[in-house]
Amino acid sequence: MKNPIYILRIALISLFLLPISVRISISQQAGPAPPEFLVTTPSNYDFDDTVNILKGAIEEQNLMVVLEIDAQRMLRMVDVQSGGMTQILFFHPRYMKRIIAANRNAGIAPPLKVVVVETPNGKVMVRYEQPEHLFEAYEGLSEIAAELDAVVRTIVAEVNS
Repeated sequence: MKNPIYILRIALISLFLLPISVRISISQQAGPAPPEFLVTTPSNYDFDDTVNILKGAIEEQNLMVVLEIDAQRMLRMVDVQSGGMTQILFFHPRYMKRIIAANRNAGIAPPLKVVVVETPNGKVMVRYEQPEHLFEAYEGLSEIAAELDAVVRTIVAEVNS
């Protein structure tokens, strides 16, 4: 039988090294590259101003903010600390009418969404999935998708100027 002090020493060394090896392996993993249809662009404004400017730009495009989700608050509910993170869902019934007329199956795709994220270094980023990608699986929607793509680009451009 091995010496109990030897076993204790090995156990303590293992307990010390395990968290270090886990942190190293996690930090060395570069996440997957974002898909081409996910647009990420920096904002020239702080987090709150970016959210407010985007909501104003959505309304200027005659669209409605359907829902604003405080994702940062939701993450805190599961003990994850992060910078600001808000999802803004938006759309308008006039587009839904056209979508349903062209392809009823696509009614699940709206509303559109932008996500405002504050990075650990304080930089604010805006992300969205291109509407053309959202609707590409549905026949008869390429024209509406291209139109919505231009609208979203116009909205997001407000925080880049």
